[in-house]
Amino acid sequence: MSRLSREPEFRELKFHANGLRLHCLDYGGEGKPPIIFLHGGSAHSHWWDFVAPAFTDRYHALALDQRGHGDSEWPPEWAYGTRHYVSDLETIVSSWTFGKPILVGHSMGAHNTLVFATRNADKVRAIAAIDTPPDYSERAVEFLRHFSKRPPRRFESLAEAIKSFRLLPRETIAKQEILDHVARFTFKRDEYDQWIHKIDRRTMVREPLDLTDEDLAHITCPALIVKVKNSPLLDIAIARRMAKAMPQGALAEIDHGHHHIMFDNPDAVIKTLHGFFDRLR
Repeated sequence: MSRLSREPEFRELKFHANGLRLHCLDYGGEGKPPIIFLHGGSAHSHWWDFVAPAFTDRYHALALDQRGHGDSEWPPEWAYGTRHYVSDLETIVSSWTFGKPILVGHSMGAHNTLVFATRNADKVRAIAAIDTPPDYSERAVEFLRHFSKRPPRRFESLAEAIKSFRLLPRETIAKQEILDHVARFTFKRDEYDQWIHKIDRRTMVREPLDLTDEDLAHITCPALIVKVKNSPLLDIAIARRMAKAMPQGALAEIDHGHHHIMFDNPDAVIKTLHGFFDRLR
């Protein structure tokens, strides 16, 4: 397998929220204004390894494994609605000593970010939501529910698991070394000494909290909606409407990439976020 020429540097943190231990990557910048990066569904914190380190010169960059994902704990019973993820964020942000964070989310993490900000705009400096609509279609919810019922695939070795790694949606122009890097953190050994995906498959049973324009109007902090031009998940007309509905909303578009834009074009994500953050300064 290919490897990155330079591995991202990080240390591991643990937070506790609603009875769960949540795993978090700390890329550095302690003592500076914090940023929390939130991954999408079926992903994990290392999806930000190619973006978050670019901000440690000005910010304390953190990436959270949301409940049921990555190395964070699973609840004993299903608890993977938007309300559960948002409650975890509220607990973490209200109890830590880092100060008001900027929230940056992608896909499901972006949706969680938007919902959090409708309720807690005074507790964040700003938010950025990358490639997510304000609501989930019934078709998407049913597709994920059906997908959750499939048994997890098992592999005899980590190398075999990494070779099998695929994105959903599948479209990508990412370098293979990037995909291999992320895959290394995606699998774990099970009780049969085989390799399986770390995710709790129950996370794919969603109970999203859909947002109206009236809801978005409660996001009074600076807010950026990022539309990935080649991704079908967020229509440009809806993206414009979302930005317009928020008192301090803005819209940015990124070319040359698909939904998983932090893999396809991390430099453009970094440039887009830096441009937005510079306005905050």
